[in-house]
Amino acid sequence: MIYLDHAAAARPPREILDFYRACLEESYANQEAAHRLGYDARRRLDAAAEQLSTALAGGRRYDVVWGMSGTELFNLIADSPFAAGKRVVSSRLEHPALTANLRRTAGALTLLPAGRDGGISAGSVPADFTAFHLVQSELGRIQDVAALAGIAPGAVRMLDAIQAAGRFPIPAGTAELIVVSGHKFGSPGGAAILVDPAAKCARPFQKFARRYRHEDYRIGRPEAPVLLAMAYAAELRCRELERNAAKARGLNRLLRSGLSGLLLPGGKRSFCTIPEEVASPWILHVTLPGVETGVLVRMLSEAGIMAAAGSACSSESREPSPALLAIGFRRADAWSGLRVSLGPDSSGGDAEKLIKAVRNVLKNW
Repeated sequence: MIYLDHAAAARPPREILDFYRACLEESYANQEAAHRLGYDARRRLDAAAEQLSTALAGGRRYDVVWGMSGTELFNLIADSPFAAGKRVVSSRLEHPALTANLRRTAGALTLLPAGRDGGISAGSVPADFTAFHLVQSELGRIQDVAALAGIAPGAVRMLDAIQAAGRFPIPAGTAELIVVSGHKFGSPGGAAILVDPAAKCARPFQKFARRYRHEDYRIGRPEAPVLLAMAYAAELRCRELERNAAKARGLNRLLRSGLSGLLLPGGKRSFCTIPEEVASPWILHVTLPGVETGVLVRMLSEAGIMAAAGSACSSESREPSPALLAIGFRRADAWSGLRVSLGPDSSGGDAEKLIKAVRNVLKNW
């Protein structure tokens, strides 16, 4: 099997699975318990919080609010006093789970438009809270988060780094709250908000998060073994950051060359949706006008190749890609995206087999 859907969930390496199994055997106690095993679990989680943040943020230390998924933590952030009832600025390209929660709680929500290359249009906008992604989950577009960080001086800033964490360092000074998810960099699960300890919002946000979990019972208690595995996975992935990124860039270029310019039914040709210079090397999005890529993905799956027609959360949707619509695609062409997402174990052979399989499917379309 060839797995090229790491943006949906990364395949955990054997070392992480072995570590996770050991944690299940040793750190199974409830970390909130008063006995010694509970204390040991808390101590290990405190160390894991530092391990996670320093690995993902290039050595910088953040406070950590643990969770089980990005969606859960988007809920928490949207309900916080920094976003709920406030003037919030985000974009039309955010993950649906984030946008839905901001729509639910914001006093006024402004969604900035994006250009044809997937770049969010930055400008001066009055806001109390901003929420943007670093890497767009479907298209792979890397945003200019330094520019976005300055659009609303004084606002509390949230950065969705779910598709960036473990792939390249998170830029400093761009957000007070940074969301990451272990599923995307090889952990069996887990998620976290990295909270800048120097930010004015840090202590009140931590206080709100504790009340949200322990008094309001809005989210559950994450299991310690999952969180320990997440921190270890982050450290392992970041040890080889540059080497893995260089490999991903080479594979991405191979895929760009092999999947663009293909003659399609109806006479049009395929093209890479986002220019290479502003795209993550880990995600390649290809548009095949006139081809319903949900069908293409199922045919590739039958051939043992796992890719995606878009974000996994919308794979069964009957609607066209909201990301493609947001960057100006016609509705008729917004069904025609193919996302190929790489992991550290992806190979040139995987890329060549995908290219050959796509060409064979199109030949018999």
